[in-house]
Amino acid sequence: MSVPNIAGILADRFGFTFTPEQVRETGRTETSTLYTAADDKGHAVELELFDANVAEHLGDDVNTLNSRLALAVHPGAFQPRSVGTTDGDQLFVLREAPTGTPLADLIAKKGATFTDQEVRELLAPVAEAIDDYDLKGLSGFVSRSISPERLLVQPQWSATPVKLTLVGPSTDAAGSDEELAKANVDKFAGVVSLMTGKPADEGTRTCADVLGLAQAQGNQDAQNANVAPNPEDGYRKRPEPYAYGPDGTYTRPTSTAQKKNPWPWIIAILALLLIAIGALWYWTANRGEEWTGAEAQIAEEYPEIVSDKAGKKGWKDLRCEQGTPDPDQEGKIRCANEELGVSVVKYADEFDRDDAVPDPREAVVLGSGECTVNSYELPDANPPAYVMTPQDKPEYLMIINGLNSEEQRLDLPLCQ
Repeated sequence: MSVPNIAGILADRFGFTFTPEQVRETGRTETSTLYTAADDKGHAVELELFDANVAEHLGDDVNTLNSRLALAVHPGAFQPRSVGTTDGDQLFVLREAPTGTPLADLIAKKGATFTDQEVRELLAPVAEAIDDYDLKGLSGFVSRSISPERLLVQPQWSATPVKLTLVGPSTDAAGSDEELAKANVDKFAGVVSLMTGKPADEGTRTCADVLGLAQAQGNQDAQNANVAPNPEDGYRKRPEPYAYGPDGTYTRPTSTAQKKNPWPWIIAILALLLIAIGALWYWTANRGEEWTGAEAQIAEEYPEIVSDKAGKKGWKDLRCEQGTPDPDQEGKIRCANEELGVSVVKYADEFDRDDAVPDPREAVVLGSGECTVNSYELPDANPPAYVMTPQDKPEYLMIINGLNSEEQRLDLPLCQ
């Protein structure tokens, strides 16, 4: 089928306004062709068109499949939206457009050296999704998807590290739900074995059992009792309000015990306070070490955001300190107070940076011309957090989170 025909199906059946130029063939499976439609506003869908006509095992009424799609909602999978047939009775599935890189690439790069904990962190949502589909009698919806090539690793900002592609009905021959469910668990165990180098577990009934999720969760709950997570700029963890003041100190509550004649104490405290204020002013005005290395480059590129020295105040009077860069980052400076924080990160090149953010088609585009900035909202971040990627400086990335961060990001002096 031609690209204009695909654009026509999307328009006539679903009301999309993609032009033929915005639709392209993006891949092939053993039994189908994949098309992706995307516009410059970030809207994108995938349509999978099967080569063969609707098979008997799918039933005479394809519409019944659409009612089952309502059950097939899980964050560990790219969501199928609708099922239909062309005028020539070819089956098609409309779904959320996938993004990310194949898990196979990560396995090839790292080898069979993943720890059990690393595998759980990466594949827990996938395991839960497969088990959920199996439980609802929809095992065939994910049976094609459980392979390193069809599991996509998401950018670092995503709350779901890996997601299933090609979810939905197909024209492949189907077995019983029990047979398909068992096969799904076996396939998943095979993927885990490729990552760890250990033999695949035999006799496990669910994907969660393959990962040992129940036991691992119990151990983690015991270790983390009454312990709050640390903020990490919103990357796969919810950013939190900063517990300490801008100078990094914590003031203990004052005693409520009654004292006789408190005035001498008040006078002494006021005197000490005045001395402390003077000392703090002198220390603040004269403190600070010179930035070095990648942090010096950050300060040079963004002097209106980052202070000229470490420990001093930058944009919005946020105090700036050197951050701890991730392995693929060259440098990081974090400027923050108790309400708002901004991190400026430098990567070695634009390719490393682009690996850390979603497809640009998912971005909100701010500015114009040479000073265009792509903005992405971090999902499930509380308080809200946003990633900003300037197009004119492709090796830099900014993260802003905290009070009114959605509005504050518009004031970030990224255009200089």
